Amino acid sequence: MAKRHRVGLLTADLRALANLPREAIGRRLLVHLAVGLGILGMLSWWIASSLLARPELLALAHRQSGGNSQASLVAMGLIPCPMAATWLGLSLAQRQLFETPELGLWQSAPIAPWRGAVQILLRSSFMAVVWAAALAVPFLATLLLHWRAPALAWLALPSAIVTATVPLIATLLVVQIALVRLFAGRILRLVLTTLGAAASVAFSTWLLVILFSGSEGGGQLLERAAGSESLPWTVDSGTELLAAAARGELALGALGAQLGWLAFAFLLFLVGARLHPRAIEAYRLAEPSLRRRRSNWPTGVAATIRRKELAQVVQQPGALIGFLIFAFLVFALVDRKVLVGGILDDYRLPVELRHVGAMLAQWFLATMLVLYPHMGRLVQWDGAQWSLYATSPAKRSAILFGKLQAVWLLLLWPLVLVAAVGSHALGASAHTVMLFLAVTLAGTLVALAVLAIVGTTPWLVRPDEGGAAMQGGRGFFASLLLILAFKLAVAPAGVGWIWLSYWARYEELTPALLQQWTPAVLGVGWLWALVVLTLGLGLGARNYRRLSAAR
Repeated sequence: MAKRHRVGLLTADLRALANLPREAIGRRLLVHLAVGLGILGMLSWWIASSLLARPELLALAHRQSGGNSQASLVAMGLIPCPMAATWLGLSLAQRQLFETPELGLWQSAPIAPWRGAVQILLRSSFMAVVWAAALAVPFLATLLLHWRAPALAWLALPSAIVTATVPLIATLLVVQIALVRLFAGRILRLVLTTLGAAASVAFSTWLLVILFSGSEGGGQLLERAAGSESLPWTVDSGTELLAAAARGELALGALGAQLGWLAFAFLLFLVGARLHPRAIEAYRLAEPSLRRRRSNWPTGVAATIRRKELAQVVQQPGALIGFLIFAFLVFALVDRKVLVGGILDDYRLPVELRHVGAMLAQWFLATMLVLYPHMGRLVQWDGAQWSLYATSPAKRSAILFGKLQAVWLLLLWPLVLVAAVGSHALGASAHTVMLFLAVTLAGTLVALAVLAIVGTTPWLVRPDEGGAAMQGGRGFFASLLLILAFKLAVAPAGVGWIWLSYWARYEELTPALLQQWTPAVLGVGWLWALVVLTLGLGLGARNYRRLSAAR
C-alpha cells in the first residue's frame, strides 16, 4: 500500500504533463514555453557559431587553457547549467518547499513524511534541466558538429547536463530545509528572500549581458571557462567526460565522479528530507503577525490604486531588498563601464556627448532588467484582487491608470541610479546629467507605454477561471516580447546615434553645434514619447476592459 502511494505522486505529475496537450490552456502553455526556450536556444547557437568563426577567440582559449581549448569550450557550454540551478534553487525553492498548495494534502496522506520533499526535488530538477538544456544543448551541439564528434560524445551530453544541474539544486534545497528547521524566524526569512532576489537579478543580468551581447559577452565567458580552477564543481566532471568523448575516448574517472556526485546529492537530500515536516511547522509558526494601521485613503480610483501598489512595495521586505540589490548591480555595471567601452573610446565625439551616450546605454540596460517585474503589477500579480476589479463599478481605465502611475514612479529608480553613479564614475558635468535626465524621462514614458500594451494583452496575461495568473512558459514569452517591443520603441534613438557617429567621421562635431541641435533633438524625442504613450494608454485601456469582461 505504501509503495503504491509513493509512486502515485510521481504518476500524478507525469499524467499532468501528459494531459497538457489535451487542453487549450495546456497547449498554450506548451507553445509559449517552447517559443521562449527556443529563442534562448537560438541565441546560444548564435554565440557558439560566432566563437567558432573568430580565430582570435579560439587562440585565446588555447592560450589560457594550456593547449586544451576543447575542454574550455565545453566548459563554457556547461556554465549555464549551474547558473539555472542556482537561480531556480534560490528564487523558487522557498515557495516550493514551504508554500506549495499540495503540502497540506501530502501531510495528511498515508505516505512517508519525506516523500513530499522528494517530489519537490524531482519537480525542481526537471525545471532546472529543461532550462539548462535550452541554454547549453545548442551551444554544445554546435561544437560537437564542428568537431565531427563520434556518437559517444552525443551519448555523454545528457549526463554532463544532468550532473552539472541536479546535484547543485539538491544541495540548495537541503541547505534551506536545514536552515528553516533550525533557525526559522523573521531574520532567516529576510536572508532567504535576499538570496532569492539576488539570484533572480543575477540570472537576468547574466542572460542580458552574456547572451544578448553576442560574441563580446561570449568572450567574457570564455575567459572564465578557460581556467579549470574557476569552474563550478558541478561542471568539472562533465567537462572532462564530454571533452574526452569528443575525441572518441571514454573517461572512466569522470564518469565515476559524475555517478558519485549524483549519488551523494540524492543521499544527502534523503537525510535532509526527513527534516522537511518539522521545517514546515517552524516556517508557519514564524510567520509575522498582521498589523493594522489606520490611514486616510484617497477617494479617487486611480489615486487609491496607485497608493495600494506603492504600499505593497513598502510593506514587502523582499521588494525593498530587491531594490537595494538592483542598486548594487547598477553600481557595478556603471562603474565597470559594461557594454559602453566603444562609446567612451569614440574620440570623434565630444566628451559630453560620449558621457550622455554611455549613460543612456546603461539606463537602457538597467530598465530592461526591471521591465518584466513591473509589468506583473498590471495584471499578473492581482490574482487575489482580480474578482474585485472585474465586478467593480469603477472605470477599468481608471484602475489601469492608477497602476501605471505607480509603475512610472518605480521606473524612476534606475534613472536616478544611473544618473548618480554615472556622474561619479564618468566624471560627467551637471549640464550633461541634466541632458541625460531630460532624455531618459521621455524614455521612461516610452517604457511605460510598452508595459501598458504588452502587460495587458489578453492572450499573454489573462488570468485563469480562478483569477490566478497562468503559469508556464507564457510569462517567459511575455518577457521576451516585452524586451523586443521596448527595443523597437527606442529604436529611433539608436538610429539617430548611429547616424551621428557616422556623420562625425567626415565632419567636425563641435560642442557649439551640439548645443544648437539639442533643443530640436529633445523636442523630437519628447514628441515621439508622447505619441507612443498615447497609443500605449489607449491600447492598454482597451485590453484591460477585454480582460475584465465576462467570458
